[in-house]
This record gives sequence, structure tokens and C-alpha cells, in this order.
Amino acid sequence: MGLKEELKREMRNATKDVAKEVEKNWVLDYEGHKIEFINKMLEETLLVDGEIIAQHIRQSIWSHIRPYSKLKGTFVGNDGKTHKVYVKVGGFIKLNVIIKVDGQKLLAETQALTMIPWKNKQAIIPFLQQQIIEHGKLVNKELPDDEYLYDDNEMKLAPGFADQLVNEPVLLSYPKKLVKLLITQSEHPTEANRKATYEKTQEEKVISYFHEFLVQFAEVEKDEALVQQEALWLLEHAAHREVVKFALVVLGATNCEKHKELLKQIALHEEFTGVALFALSNGMPSANDAIWDVAKNVSDWGKIEALNFLEPEREEIRHWFLTDGIVNIVPGVHAALQCADKGKLDIELHEDTISDVLFDGASKLILAMLYEGQYREIDEYEYAGQVCMRYTKHAKTHCQTLHHFYTLTKIAEYLNEDEEIWNGRFEYNWKPHEKLATETAIEEISRELKWLEEAKELLVDQPDNEGALAIVNYYKK
Repeated sequence: MGLKEELKREMRNATKDVAKEVEKNWVLDYEGHKIEFINKMLEETLLVDGEIIAQHIRQSIWSHIRPYSKLKGTFVGNDGKTHKVYVKVGGFIKLNVIIKVDGQKLLAETQALTMIPWKNKQAIIPFLQQQIIEHGKLVNKELPDDEYLYDDNEMKLAPGFADQLVNEPVLLSYPKKLVKLLITQSEHPTEANRKATYEKTQEEKVISYFHEFLVQFAEVEKDEALVQQEALWLLEHAAHREVVKFALVVLGATNCEKHKELLKQIALHEEFTGVALFALSNGMPSANDAIWDVAKNVSDWGKIEALNFLEPEREEIRHWFLTDGIVNIVPGVHAALQCADKGKLDIELHEDTISDVLFDGASKLILAMLYEGQYREIDEYEYAGQVCMRYTKHAKTHCQTLHHFYTLTKIAEYLNEDEEIWNGRFEYNWKPHEKLATETAIEEISRELKWLEEAKELLVDQPDNEGALAIVNYYKK
């Protein structure tokens, strides 16, 4: 985003905050009649018994340069008499309201316009928790602060993706200042101190400074219980995602085992998965099972974060890496390679017999490693030759679907490179006999023309099906 667009967005957001702060509602009773006055940024409305008797609509926020607005209206009371209602409202720093009926003052009130950044907004964590209470899961991945991050009709980034884009470190003075503000807040948790910390955390993305923050936070003298209390306060009240992430980092820098369930709930939203799992793994002695619970219930960038933290401590988890690890994950990332390594795919495929489930999982992993993005994971995989050779051997027994055969065609495509490329592969992760055995097995399986017929049949109903098109093209060569 350019500087001009960023300034426009900041102005728009500031206007929204002011509008929410000045939006007030007063309801009074006068001889059995309901008198209601509603103050908004661009309008003031006076109602009696639900009927509008006076209204002032402003054309621009700049009209507030005239600090006071007056409204007058009448209504007929139960006694048949006409009553006059008068309202005066306004002020620059404080909102002053006077309401009179027939000259009798019913209300004279002054409210300071404090502009507290978390007030008049939906707190994020309670918003997520309410979904879990009602549905047992998150059903809406939008966040309440989306309106502050995105313009109308602007495409939103997938939850968690924005943190993958940050690569500019902040000045060391920034986390140092945050540490100082947090300690002051924990020792004196006033609204002013909380506001100072809150506003500071909104200046930068947590992902760009949290390592430096943790180093400096570890060195400062503090009361951990008080710090944790303020981290929890921020989680309860934060209406901006970077404040939530900051609070999670702080919580993870303390012993937070008793807050495990809260952290697991927060981690279910992919925007917070990585930092919530950091808090779990750093703030309690053994978090692997909790991390696995999260990994099984997130997708895309959140699941990628979960794979980073999860370790195959038990056979059940190791097997999960192979069968379900890359399900519901964006392609073209290191996830498949990570799952193959942690799940020990090379060892599993060296068995004489394997299950259909494992073969299907291996198909997904190999296909993902063959994905042609900026790089191919399989070129970085130490056991690429062994795994492809053993996979194609097992395919003679387990190749049962078009998806399985499609994987074989992608392997064949990968094998079809010039001598220079293969010289490099032979030096790193392939042996000549592995390449020959892989080619031979694919050719043997492809002699069964049912795969071509099934692909053609599928293209009748799905002419753009990528797998079926690849299979047809494979047989044309």
C-alpha cells in the first residue's frame, strides 16, 4: 500500500472511531411519554413515543466546526396540551447535552470524549468464543477489525497470510519501549497506561519484532503474575488483531498452563494459530497433544503453523503426518516436505506391504512435493529417489483411482528432464537405478488403458478437470 492510500485509510479509521465515540442515546420519561434523543456523527434525532419530532442531518463531518446543535419540536400530551421539547448538544472535547420540556430542564449531562481505542468496538476473543459456545467451532473466519484493515470491495487476505509477507524488522527501540509500557501497565493498570500500551502495539506487526521483544522482556525485572493478568485483560478487551497477538506473546512468556484451553480456542482461528501455539509451546512444559488438537481443526496458513510446532512424539501422530498432514493446505509451501520428514515416509514405503490409507497419503504428499511453484519441494527432499521408486512399486498393487494414476503421470513428467538437471539430482537425492525402476513401474501400470478411458469419461462432465486432462496428455506422448 502506498503512503497516500495508507494516510487515507488512517483518516477513514479515525473518522470511524470518532463516530462511534459520539454515538450516544438518552431516554427520558415525561408524564408517561418516552422522550428519546439520539446523537450520531452526522445526525441528531429527537423522538417522542417513537415518532420523530425533530432531526438535524449534517452534510459533512466538518460541520462540527460549529460546536453546538439545537433541536426543537412539539408533541400532544395525554392531557391534550401541546408540549415543547428543546435539546442542545455539542462540544469539542466534552459532549454537553441539555433536554427541556416546556422550559423545565429534564437533563443536563456532560460526557468526556475519551477516544479509548478498544471501546465502542467488538472485542475479538469474546467474538470467537461466542461462536464456539453456540456451534462448537468457528463458523465465521471474518474478524471484527476487518473494517479497519480493508476498504469496501477490497479482496481480503486469507487468515494468517499477512504474517507470511512481513520481512522488514523494526528498530530495536520499538520492542524496548513496549516492554517499558507493559511493565508500567502491570504495576499500575490504569486506563491511561493500558491505552498507552494498546496504541503502541498497533504501530507495528507483532511478527516483525516478537523475537527482540522476548529477549528484552526476559531481561527486565517484573512480577510475572501481574504481567500475565494484564495480558489476559488485553485478550478480553482487544478489538485489533495485533493487540491480540501481542497479548498472546506476553502470555507465552509466562507460565500459562492453566490457560491452555483458552489458547487452544484462540488458535482455531488461522490468523492467530501461530502465535497462540507459540504461547502454548513456550508457556507450558508439554504442549504437543494440545498442538495436535489444534492441527486437526485448522487449515491453510493456520495448519502450516501447526505443522511447524507439532512433533511426531507418538506413532499415532507420526502416521497422521503421512495421511492427513497436508489436507486442506495451500499448495506450493514446505508443508509436504515437512510431513514426509516428520512422518518418515521413506521408511514406511520400504515396507514390503503398506495399507491403502498410507498409499493414498503418500500419493498426496508426493503430488504436493511435485507442485510447480517457485520451487519444487521434491528437489529438496533427501529421499526423493527412494520414495518415488518405492511408491511406484506399491502402485502396482494400490493404484485404484484416477488421482493415484494422476500422481504417476506427474512423476513421469518430473522424470522427463535433460541430462544436466539429472546430473544434479544424481549428486544429491537420486540414484540411476531408482530413476530406471520408477520409469519402468509407471510404464508397466500405464499399459492398462482403463485410466485413459476413465479420464475421457470424466472430461465429458468436467471438461476442465486438471487430473483427467493430464492423463489424456500423458497417453498422447
